[in-house]
Amino acid sequence: MTAEKQVLEAVERAQAILASYVEPGERDCERTINDLLDVLDRDQVVAAVEELERRREAVDELQRLLKSGAPSWSSPPRNSVEPDLPPMPPDKRPQDPGMDGSDMCFEGYRIVTREHAGEHPDTMPQVIEVTDAEGRRAAYVPLSRDGKVVDSAAVVEKKDCKDGG
Repeated sequence: MTAEKQVLEAVERAQAILASYVEPGERDCERTINDLLDVLDRDQVVAAVEELERRREAVDELQRLLKSGAPSWSSPPRNSVEPDLPPMPPDKRPQDPGMDGSDMCFEGYRIVTREHAGEHPDTMPQVIEVTDAEGRRAAYVPLSRDGKVVDSAAVVEKKDCKDGG
């Protein structure tokens, strides 16, 4: 089970415990606290929360580096004039309904998605993490300008793979 699903399941169970506590009738504070601790203080839930915190820190660092404009060893040279890219329309935004990358299949690679939505209320992944069979990882983020995802297809020349070009 993914960390996201583990935490979500624990929160849903904790909400059910709290919902039963606020129902009319007799209340047992000690039992409610113990039930909440049984759900939220499990090793698996604590580990899942810690994993999500580590991911968030990694995503924050990646976004900070991208916003700073600092070139990396793999960065292509910057153009002196950047193309005017239109915002990506909602109907072109790739979606990840399960919010876990399970719909993305590339043989020999493990795909995990992170940080869904962005400026629109949908399930577009803001980070796609790809891991190969040797454990090497790469994180892909959508191209954005001023915090808004842009449609890079507007300036990318499409070539037909069949023609070798």
